[in-house]
Amino acid sequence: MARYSIARATPLLDFSVSIEWRDGSLSKVDFQPEIARGGVLRHLAEPAVFLHRLFVQSAGDSLAWDTPDGLVDFHADELWRRTHTTTIAAE
Repeated sequence: MARYSIARATPLLDFSVSIEWRDGSLSKVDFQPEIARGGVLRHLAEPAVFLHRLFVQSAGDSLAWDTPDGLVDFHADELWRRTHTTTIAAE
């Protein structure tokens, strides 16, 4: 179970995702670096997949895309850390 939970996620044209967390905070995650690595993430470079196949999985524990090669998911806690590193460092 994730420490942080995703309420909603909206994919954006710049291959980032706007996330609304259950605590009410908002963040934006850039997925271009992961997409550039290719491999199992290569299908995320296709706008039809990135923009239309994203969903919040496991009651907010992760973001996932249903790709032609299967599910690709990112855990909520890792996404939280990526977008809140300055907040965590200051605590």
